[in-house]
Amino acid sequence: MDMRDVERAENVTLTMNPPVKRGPCMRVETAWELRGCRPLCVLQYQGQYRFYYKITLDENRTVLAMAVSSDGTDWHRPDLGVVEFEGSKRNNLVDIESCMPNEVCVFVDPVAPDSQRFKAVGHSQAERGMFVLTSPDGLRFERCATNLLGFILDNHNSSFYDPRIGKYVIYSRGWDRDRPIPPLAGSRTVVRIETDDLLKPVLYDRDAPDQWPVSKKWEGLGHEEMRRVNKELPSVISPDEDDPPEADIYQAAAVQYLPDAYLAFPSLYYHHPWAPEGFVNDGYLDLQFASSRDGIEWRRDFRNPYVRLDLPDGYCTKMMHMMVGMVPNGHHISQYYTGGRRSHGEGRITADTKVEHGPRQIGDPIVYRLEQRMDGFVSADSAYTGGVLTTRPFAAQSDTLKLNIDTSASGVAHAALLDEGGSEIEGFGLADSDRIQGNDTQWTLSWRGSSDVSAVKGRRIKLMVRSRATKLFAAYP
Repeated sequence: MDMRDVERAENVTLTMNPPVKRGPCMRVETAWELRGCRPLCVLQYQGQYRFYYKITLDENRTVLAMAVSSDGTDWHRPDLGVVEFEGSKRNNLVDIESCMPNEVCVFVDPVAPDSQRFKAVGHSQAERGMFVLTSPDGLRFERCATNLLGFILDNHNSSFYDPRIGKYVIYSRGWDRDRPIPPLAGSRTVVRIETDDLLKPVLYDRDAPDQWPVSKKWEGLGHEEMRRVNKELPSVISPDEDDPPEADIYQAAAVQYLPDAYLAFPSLYYHHPWAPEGFVNDGYLDLQFASSRDGIEWRRDFRNPYVRLDLPDGYCTKMMHMMVGMVPNGHHISQYYTGGRRSHGEGRITADTKVEHGPRQIGDPIVYRLEQRMDGFVSADSAYTGGVLTTRPFAAQSDTLKLNIDTSASGVAHAALLDEGGSEIEGFGLADSDRIQGNDTQWTLSWRGSSDVSAVKGRRIKLMVRSRATKLFAAYP
C-alpha cells in the first residue's frame, strides 16, 4: 500500500486496484424491513460473519437487525427470538433498549468481560451525541448511562479495539471551518477519537478556537445547544489542495487490516456549486481509498475513485457509502456498500428539510457487495518493457516463500534472494529462478525445481523480482 518495504524500484509504479461490483447481496424480504433499512457494519464472531443493519419499526422505535453468513456472499436472517414484531419473535431483530440512533458501529471487544463482549457505538441528536451499548451476545444491548461525546456526529462511525496501542479508536464526523463550501460554513472531515475506556466521556479540547455556533435544527426537542466538531478533536482525513474546492470527505469506513496496516474507504462528496431544482446541501458521492501505518497519519495517494458511480441503468448512480468491515474468503475479500439513484440533497429544499427516503418494497436492495482480490488493494506494477523491485531486508520465517502476483499471459517474472549487502545468495539467483507466469494469490517461488528455502530461514534477506507487465501485490515470508 506504500513504498515502506521497498528498497529499489525501477520502471515499477504503485497502482490502486478497484474491486469488482457484484450487485445486491441482501434485499428487502420481510414486513419489518419495509419502513426503512440502513446497512451498518460487518464483523466476525465464532467462525461466522454478522451483518448488522438498522430497522425503523415506526417513527418512535428503532432496532437493529442481523444477517449471518459463512462466506460473505450468501446471507440469511436467523430467528433470534429477541424482539417482538406484530405479536411474534420469529425474526432477526436485535434489541437496543429503545435507543434512537442515526447510525451504529458494532464490534467485538477482545479485552472486555464476557458480559460486555460486544460494543456498539452510536450517535444521534435525540441521544444527545455519541453513546455506547454493550452486549454479551450481540443480540441484546444495554445502553451505558454516560455519553462519550455531546456533539452532532451525523454519519457512520468506524469503531474498534486496536491491540497495537491497547486502546479503542473511533473515526467520526468533523468539520473544517477554515475551508467553507458555500453555502456551508465548512468542509466535512474525519476526526479520530482514542480512549482506553469506552464507558467514560472522551476528553477533547474544550477551549478549541472557532467553535461552531449551536445547532438550530429540530428546535424544541431539547438539544438545541449541541454543536458540530471543528477543532475540538484532531482531523486525520481531510480535503486538501488536490481536491476540488467543492468537495469534502464523508465518513471513513476504516478498518485495522493488519497490525500496522489501516485502510479507509471514505466517500468524496462533490457538492453541486448550483442548486438543481432548488435542492440544498446537494451533490454526488463516490468511494476513495486511504491507508495508514498507525491509524493517525493517513495517505490518499490515489485520488481516482476506488468505486465509481454506476451507469444510468445501475443501482448507485449518484451516491455511495462504504460499510465498516470486510469478509475474506479464499482468493477474494468481500466489501459492502450502500447508495442509490438519489443525490445527497434531493428533496431537501431548505437547510432543515428532512429528506424522505420513501417506503421500501419487497425486493429493494439493502446492501451491495464488492469483490476485491486478497491483499489486492494496491500493487507494484512493472512496465511492459520490464522492471525490477527489491525489498528492504526482512526475516525469512518459513520453508517456502510465496507471492501474490499476476503476470497474466502477457507478462513474466523471475525472483532472486539477496543477502543484506545486495548480493545474490547461491542457488537462489535470477539465473536459478523458475519461470513465474500466471495469476495466483499464493504462488510458491522455486529455484531449479525446488521451493525449499529453509537454508535461509531465520536470516535477514532481500527479495528481488524482475518482471514485465506484472502486478505484484504482496510477499509472504
